[in-house]
Amino acid sequence: MSDIRIIQGNQIGGCVTLISTVVDGDVHRILIDYGSSLPGSDTTEDFEYPWESEPVDAVFFTHYHGDHVGRLMDIPSNIPLYMGDTARQVMINIQAALANVQEEGEIHRQELEVLQDNNRIHTFHFNGTYYDHVTDIPGFRIEPYSVDHSAYDAYMFLIEVDDSEYENGKRVILHTGDFRGHGRRGKAMLPIIKSYVHRNGRKVNTLIAEGTMMSRMNEEVKTETAMMYEAAEYLKEHKYAFLICSSTNLDSLASFYQAAQIAASPFRRYLYTYNEYYRVQLRTFSDTAGRFSEVYQFENVHRLDLDKELKSDKWKKTLTQKALMEKTGFLAIIKPEEWCEKFLDPFIDDYKSGNSEMNQMPVIIYSMWDGYIQEYLKDENGNRIDNKAKNQEWIDFLKKQEAKGVEVKHLHTSGHASPQMLADVIKAVAPTDEIYPMHTEHPEMFKELDIGEFVTKIIEL
Repeated sequence: MSDIRIIQGNQIGGCVTLISTVVDGDVHRILIDYGSSLPGSDTTEDFEYPWESEPVDAVFFTHYHGDHVGRLMDIPSNIPLYMGDTARQVMINIQAALANVQEEGEIHRQELEVLQDNNRIHTFHFNGTYYDHVTDIPGFRIEPYSVDHSAYDAYMFLIEVDDSEYENGKRVILHTGDFRGHGRRGKAMLPIIKSYVHRNGRKVNTLIAEGTMMSRMNEEVKTETAMMYEAAEYLKEHKYAFLICSSTNLDSLASFYQAAQIAASPFRRYLYTYNEYYRVQLRTFSDTAGRFSEVYQFENVHRLDLDKELKSDKWKKTLTQKALMEKTGFLAIIKPEEWCEKFLDPFIDDYKSGNSEMNQMPVIIYSMWDGYIQEYLKDENGNRIDNKAKNQEWIDFLKKQEAKGVEVKHLHTSGHASPQMLADVIKAVAPTDEIYPMHTEHPEMFKELDIGEFVTKIIEL
């Protein structure tokens, strides 16, 4: 007999799926994800899994976001960890950078050692057609499938688990992980379900589906491509642009990089980053995702060092990096924190003084969730309530730049499935028995989806 348990499923972030079965009298279990609760969550202390009394054969990670992998170091060292190959490298880059932070460097060095341990870390291997199935856990057969998400190298898992109560002695479970349909690879989701999930007439008994956007049912979702072209039009009008975007959001980084090239055509526009870590991540994406599509290749990426002297045979004199940026225009990635003013202020001062080639004030494009920079929220009656997810330092930084005359452009798209996409996936999967909502603050809203008879199969958390 098999069993499914969704832990902390009625919140966005920090939810864990436990699946178990019995083989020859022994219980075998896997966990899917083991992350931290998000800022702003009502959960003040994450649950502690009973590793000794309910031992786990392996932990599978859908992707590298902290609310899915953030508690990796709490997992006992004898438990194998499964993840995507690029996801692993992205996490290695993060921990390698944080290992140089004096206050918490040792913690990150320890996690780096775990991620570099080839005996413990197992990555999914793409054989040219699909990812090899994981069959070395008793009672389980796990098929990883790449899905579109704001984290590159994200997966859903098709799990066949031993259970004599089901046809052919197998219970078929589909765990979507975090996914969406409006990214560059989102159009592959439904064909994957049709061609692989339902291969040879296979039916799914249980669907475990993320519902992050259920709390924003009426929100208009912009496609990555539409955002790219909107950004290109904006960058045509604004030659000097600073960008605030997550270092791991490959699709959006690619959107803005390509937008900058479209805006500068027939010339190229350089991309600058506030630290070396960002360059390492972009190089990782170029070497991995860039093998499949040119849109993910980042060229002419430089670290911000405004006083650095540059030379070229084409120039009559040496230029500083700042002078070159003013001459050619730029897209520069920064953090919304006070110390990044050292990159902004010189351009603001040059524009206001009129003593340079700058004929425009620089702008800031904010491409992250607005919830981080909202002072307050509103309840159902329109009353102001505290926003627990806000980052006051970011709010203060952006307000300060606006006070200087810098325009802040909000241009972002969600990393999660719209309610319509979620409904389309549910109908395509057509689960025979049940639907478990997860990764959502409003699991009850699943019943508002246009999914016909499948609404009766929703399990209340």
